[in-house]
Amino acid sequence: MAVLRTSSLVKRFPGVLALDRFDIEFEAGRIHALVGENGAGKSTLVKILSGVYPPTSGQVLWEGSPVRFDSPRDAGGRVGVVHQERELIPHFTGYENLFLGLEHSSFGFLKKRRMEEEALKFLGRYRMNVDLSLPAYRLSSGQQAMLAILKVLFRDPRVVIFDEPTAPLSVAECEVLFSLIRDLKENGRAVLYISHRLSEVLRIADRITVMRNGCKVATVSGSEVDEDGLIRLMIAKDLENQYPKFPAAIGENVFAAQDYRAPGAGIHGVSFSIRAGEIVGFAGLVGSGRTELAKSVFAGSRGSQGKLTLSGKNFRSKSARDSIDQGVVMIPENRREEGLVAEMDVGSNLIFPKLDLYTRLGFVNKKKAQAAAENAVEKYGIKAFGLSQLVRTLSGGNQQKVSVGKWDLAQAKLWIFDEPTQGIDVDAKTEIYSIMGRVAGAGSGVWFISSELRELTSIADRIYVMKEGRITAEYSRPYDGERILDSMIL
Repeated sequence: MAVLRTSSLVKRFPGVLALDRFDIEFEAGRIHALVGENGAGKSTLVKILSGVYPPTSGQVLWEGSPVRFDSPRDAGGRVGVVHQERELIPHFTGYENLFLGLEHSSFGFLKKRRMEEEALKFLGRYRMNVDLSLPAYRLSSGQQAMLAILKVLFRDPRVVIFDEPTAPLSVAECEVLFSLIRDLKENGRAVLYISHRLSEVLRIADRITVMRNGCKVATVSGSEVDEDGLIRLMIAKDLENQYPKFPAAIGENVFAAQDYRAPGAGIHGVSFSIRAGEIVGFAGLVGSGRTELAKSVFAGSRGSQGKLTLSGKNFRSKSARDSIDQGVVMIPENRREEGLVAEMDVGSNLIFPKLDLYTRLGFVNKKKAQAAAENAVEKYGIKAFGLSQLVRTLSGGNQQKVSVGKWDLAQAKLWIFDEPTQGIDVDAKTEIYSIMGRVAGAGSGVWFISSELRELTSIADRIYVMKEGRITAEYSRPYDGERILDSMIL
């Protein structure tokens, strides 16, 4: 019998049918994966199963009996969710985050030693390298993700949902996570694994359910389908060109670095170039220095040395604003915190980088600003019900397109894309590749950082490999994927 299942589950929002008579079941000791494009209904299902939303109709059944979770706390003892956005209190230690809401106390005083002993004993059950004595903000991104997972498991749920868990993790940390998930399976837990990384899904899932437009398209065995088959089910068509590569005339150097050093960012004497019309990929493991290099160039780094040139002229940035004014823009890895103002609407996000173009004597020409925002929405294929929609309510792919579209009028010479397809669906990824191709085709240089080797070898004209803050190899087409991977690891 299934531990948890849904029966004809329906969820309606004003003007939107998010789930349409959806059925799925989770069995003890099985890993069930859920895939689908952004907007397919995955998040809505998770929020119903975890008590955030009530269903409009249909049932959730626990061991065959109808159950209703009125809040996440109500569901927490049975269903635990590891969210893509880590739910940690930054200034609380690992111990304090772990015991949040479960504290041991006596006469109003916390029993810290008892809590630490229990936490260490619990940590010993899993092979995770997390210093629980440190405040969460001092942990690396990967360790914060591991702490968020431990926080969920500490509550001992029988059903564990992982929502895009590997996005911030290194290769080694991913292996630890997969080992943990297998342990949960062996110990009789039911696991729901949600990811846009189809290779991961195929690697660990016993069963895979594909969603499209709020409906279940199919449930298949992980051993009877491949990545192309899943893509066809997800988008209802053959994806003939998942990685579109547009021809572009390669010109002179747009940007070049010679023996560039940024001690504060851990960058040690790198030299590279990016030409007009060229997409240059940067490969490497998490922590290799790819993002640190890009940020130090874009936002400036105190004490940096070496020579940087932009269109043949000396370049040195004092700030992100300075770089933008000189013709360099960046689409950051963490789009929600660094690339967008989540509480602002779509229109405001699209025009605020160049608000001066629509301002005269301190007054904004709203008609011109709106026309520019509408043009960007159309040009970049942003799906929103209007310019007034809050950016945080968009799907990940559409958020990313807003993050790119806001630079439409910047007339940038160099575009830096840092993990631009992370956490977005297959169709949205293809659109991002197309946007990068159009940017290069217009004569700009593209600096493309990615952890997905397949997309780098498909999209990039050249690839640099970074390791420990240094460029260790350079490759040109045709690529040898195994050789590049060896350069990253060895």
